[in-house]
Amino acid sequence: MAAPSKIIVTGAAQGIGRAVALRLSGPGVQIAVWDTKAGGVEETAELCRKAGAHARHWQVDVGAEDQVEAAVAEFVDAWGAVEGLVANAGIFPRSRALDMPLAEWEQVLRVNLTGTFLCARAAARTMKATGRGAIVTVASGRGLQGAANGAHYAATKAGIIGLTKSLAADWAGFGIRVNCLIPGIADTAQPRVEMSDEQLYAVGDRIPLGRIGQPEDMAGMVAFLLGDDAAYITGQSVAVNGGAIMIP
Repeated sequence: MAAPSKIIVTGAAQGIGRAVALRLSGPGVQIAVWDTKAGGVEETAELCRKAGAHARHWQVDVGAEDQVEAAVAEFVDAWGAVEGLVANAGIFPRSRALDMPLAEWEQVLRVNLTGTFLCARAAARTMKATGRGAIVTVASGRGLQGAANGAHYAATKAGIIGLTKSLAADWAGFGIRVNCLIPGIADTAQPRVEMSDEQLYAVGDRIPLGRIGQPEDMAGMVAFLLGDDAAYITGQSVAVNGGAIMIP
């Protein structure tokens, strides 16, 4: 089975999503980058084109079924069945559980968990027709550790790990592999919601490999999980965190 060359990356306007899109781009690759941030996702698409890929951008709210289905249909009309999906889009507001508005809880679940499901389902329906495909979901170390001021975020990321295993079991017979990336703390917008740059980089001193992660570290694992070398891997969740899992 050849590595996927018709790919969708969600949450691609910045951070890990952008790094993944660029890592996967090259001659012969047709890549769609999705985000709600128009300027950022346009810039990512242009960077992908500079790397040699045929790239298009869509503004998509992954938690809206109609938008997801329409964007996948446009992809198929333009390029054919999806071969690879990276379901990276997510939001990360901060609220203490006692004070958390229900609307905020429901929004985070809709985007992070329901959005991952909707994107995976829409892509898998096209993959089933060809008998092949690879999907990578994106969870978080918070899904394993919890988050004192992000119960909704942690719950969705733990849910994505369970969802990944379930979809892998459901779709293995169709030749579709589904695996999960679990990033540790990384140099992205997410931790900066509650940390200064100084605080963020100081975390690296406590990590066995001596630094926080970079988006490119995560992109390398995604490329592996989508590619030929992972052809016999499905239903797995891989933590990329510099050894932080070993910290008591």
